[in-house]
Amino acid sequence: MKITTIEKSASALPLTVVFSGVAVSLIFGLSFLFTKNAIEYIDVYTFLSYRFAVALCFVQIIWMIKSKQHKVSTKYYKLIPLAIFQPILYFTFEINGLKLTSSAEAGMLIALIPIMVNLLAYLFLKEHADWLHYLLVLISFVGAVLIIGFEITSQNFLGKILLMGAVLSAGFYNILSRKFSREFSPLQITHFMMLVGFVYFTTFSLIMGRFKIVFHPQVLISALYLGALSSTVAFFLVNYMISKASPIFTSLFSNLTTVVSVIAGVIFRNEKIMPTQILGMILILTSLTFVTIKGTKNPKIKEV
Repeated sequence: MKITTIEKSASALPLTVVFSGVAVSLIFGLSFLFTKNAIEYIDVYTFLSYRFAVALCFVQIIWMIKSKQHKVSTKYYKLIPLAIFQPILYFTFEINGLKLTSSAEAGMLIALIPIMVNLLAYLFLKEHADWLHYLLVLISFVGAVLIIGFEITSQNFLGKILLMGAVLSAGFYNILSRKFSREFSPLQITHFMMLVGFVYFTTFSLIMGRFKIVFHPQVLISALYLGALSSTVAFFLVNYMISKASPIFTSLFSNLTTVVSVIAGVIFRNEKIMPTQILGMILILTSLTFVTIKGTKNPKIKEV
C-alpha cells in the first residue's frame, strides 16, 4: 500500500520555476489589453472559440515537433475534471462575473486565488508550509487590494458569487494539475486543455447562435496573442511550474500579474499610478522575493 507523506527540504524555488512564473505574469498581465480591444467587435464566447482555435493549432504544431517525446495517451479521460475547471468553468464564471461587478471588485476577488490554492492544497494534497509562508500570502493579497482598491458592496451579489466560482475553479485546477503531473507531461495537460476549450466554446457559441466570422484586425491580433501566448505558452508554463513545485508557492505569481497590468496601463493607456498602488506593488514583489530567494520549506510529495 502506498502512503503519501510530505518530505520537506530547505531550498529556494528552482530558477526555472521562477523564470516561468515571471514569464506567465508578463503574458497574463498584458492579456487584458488584447481582450478589451477584441470584445468591442465580437461576442465574448465567439472570441473564446477563436482564442482556443489558435491555441489548439499552436500546441498541435509543438506536439508534432515533439512527437517522439510525447505520445497521445489513452488515459486522457482522467484529465476531464481538470479541463472542466480550467478552461470551461473558470472562463465561464469570470466572464459573467465581470459583467455584473466593477473592475475593482473583480480584481480583488480574483486576488484570492493564492489563498484558495493554499487552502485546497492543505485539504487535498496535504501540502503545507510554515507560518512565514502564509504571512507572505496575506501580504501579497494586501498588495493586490492596494493596487486594485478596496471596493466590496452589497450590490451585484450574483456577480460576486460567479467570481468566487472562478476563484474556486482556479484553485481546483492548480490542485488537479499538481496531481496529474505525476502521470502526464505539462505539454499533454496543456494540449488536452486547449482541445476541450476549443470544442466547448465553439459548440456553445454555435448553439447560442452567437458564432460569427469576424476579420477585424483587433480581433485577429488579439486571438493570436491570447491563443498562442496566454493560452498555450502561459498555461504550459503554469503546468510546468506546478509539476516542479507545490502550487502553494507557484500560485503567488498570479498577483504579480496585477503589477504587470498596472505598469502596462501606465505605458500603453497613459493611466495614472497612485501612491497606494506603488505600495501594493512593493508588497507583492517583497512577498515573491522572500518566497523565491529565502530558503523555503518546499514540500515534496514522496510515496513510500
